[in-house]
Amino acid sequence: MCTISLYQTRIFAVLALSALLVPTRAADKPDKKKSQADYQQGVQADKAGHRDEAVAAYTAAVEADSSNAEAWRARAKDYLAAGDRAKALTDFEKAVQVQPAGGENYFARGEFFASTGEATRAIPDFTTAINLKLERTDVYTARGNAYLAAHDYTKAIDDFSAAIKLRLDNPEPYKGRGMAHVATGQYRDAVDDFTTCLSRKPDYQIVYVERAVAQSGIGDYRRSLEDLNNAIQLKADDVRAWRTRGAVKERLHDDDGALADYTEAMRLDPTDVRIYLSRGAVYARMNKFEESLKDRQKAVELDPKNPNVYVARGSSYHLLGQHDKGLQDRTTAIALDPNSPLGYTARGNALFLLGRFDEALPDLKRAVQLDPTNNDTKGLELLAEEQIRKAVADAMTKEARPDTVTVVLPAGPGTVSAPESAEGKPQPAPPTEPVVETKAVVETKPAEATEEAKPKPMPERPPAAEPKPMAELEPVPEPKPPAPPKPAAEAKLSPMPKPALPAVKPAAPSPAVLGSSGVALQARARQLSADGHYADAVEQFTAALQVDPNMPLALNGRGFAHLLLRQYTDAIADFDQAIKLNPTYQNAYQNRAAAKKAAGDKAGSDADLAKARELSAAH
Repeated sequence: MCTISLYQTRIFAVLALSALLVPTRAADKPDKKKSQADYQQGVQADKAGHRDEAVAAYTAAVEADSSNAEAWRARAKDYLAAGDRAKALTDFEKAVQVQPAGGENYFARGEFFASTGEATRAIPDFTTAINLKLERTDVYTARGNAYLAAHDYTKAIDDFSAAIKLRLDNPEPYKGRGMAHVATGQYRDAVDDFTTCLSRKPDYQIVYVERAVAQSGIGDYRRSLEDLNNAIQLKADDVRAWRTRGAVKERLHDDDGALADYTEAMRLDPTDVRIYLSRGAVYARMNKFEESLKDRQKAVELDPKNPNVYVARGSSYHLLGQHDKGLQDRTTAIALDPNSPLGYTARGNALFLLGRFDEALPDLKRAVQLDPTNNDTKGLELLAEEQIRKAVADAMTKEARPDTVTVVLPAGPGTVSAPESAEGKPQPAPPTEPVVETKAVVETKPAEATEEAKPKPMPERPPAAEPKPMAELEPVPEPKPPAPPKPAAEAKLSPMPKPALPAVKPAAPSPAVLGSSGVALQARARQLSADGHYADAVEQFTAALQVDPNMPLALNGRGFAHLLLRQYTDAIADFDQAIKLNPTYQNAYQNRAAAKKAAGDKAGSDADLAKARELSAAH
């Protein structure tokens, strides 16, 4: 009896154990049918906007069949949409792992890397997807955008072109190729691409902004303004559209309109430093120096580690006669970036216009060392050396004269007087108006702003939009040269401290000499060009070249004015001569490329652009 009971007990135990083991073995076996059903349920939930339900369904799908790459990808995209990048990347990696020959998995992971700003990681995944025969317009467009983000514009253009061939009606590759053309200065090609893009998608708001930038690159500010008006009408809260339109209005000499646009952009984004610098420049040009200082002070508060904001604020301090504060700001800019010519150029210009030539010279020399291609700073360096030599020569002449003077008997008895010597006459005060203005560099890769001294409150160009507005508004903007100091009779600011040379009081530069020098004429020409008076600028550049025909900067400046006047033959001739005088003049090659392109010489244009890129890489 006991034996039978023991046997039965063992049988029951075995059956119970078997019951426990059966479900476990069944769970280990993939249920592909259930996995697909759960996946489809997740797809429907996503379409209905129920992300949590979709994630739950995809989770059930991968639990039923861990090799379901579609479910891993779909759940990864939902995690990414929810902001959980870590979980998203894990799922994308799992999809690649379970299906290594699936091009869609690499494409999806590449899109993830692109969305997180990791273009260099996205490109290999897109390339693998293409090699796995995933040759679609969206894949080539995605890789083109990644190349664009990585600043590899040639490969970007190739990919966008391949995407266009695969599907002519897709607006995206036209947009991407247009942006790559802007980055390489091929503005007319960019306009064509953006126009085609808009014909495919007429309400593509961002493309109106991009085409406006390209239109500005060829100097067509009226059409640029029309595009920006359309962009703002389609999306009234687009900060970049407002900021760029402000810059365009400046080019059209509508400062009031520019102020209004910058103010609206500031309301939409009160933390954008570029807007404060841009509006501050307009206020300075309108002689509203206090308002300008407030904007530039705000820029310093928002970005205290940016040397550009101190250079800009220093300009306002000088305009208000607070020269010690102005120089301190330039010193701060140098401390923040001692390997940039920006601060040295600004402080050297200010010291020069204060008549403190011996202090200005070391700064100008250092600026030239850091940027040996800046002929404007070189010219000012030579002027500073000339003023120091003159001051020393005057001092030596004075020391060589006898201490006594000739006694002249006047008509009346018993009186003796000495005639006035040159040293006895009142000396003109040193130049007293250091005004430094911020200039822009091209965003297509968005560049740093610099400031240069000017003898009176002149129109200031705002920092570049993307990164600063004015950088987007001409093919290859040349830096404006420092204007020579004005005679003391024209100075409006407070008297300056005496020069630092011991026992030497440097006289102000002779107006006659400075007024007729090539550097001075070139400075006035550049100001005219910056203000849009291109025909007058051509005349001034020509006058400067009559004084000194071997000035590549003046030739390039005159060529640029000819280019904007659509006088392409004259422009190319000037760029040719500039390059002949300075074979490493990168800016002249870029400008000549634009002129050749406009004249229909695409091969010549491409060759010049290639040379410009080679020179840029060398520096």
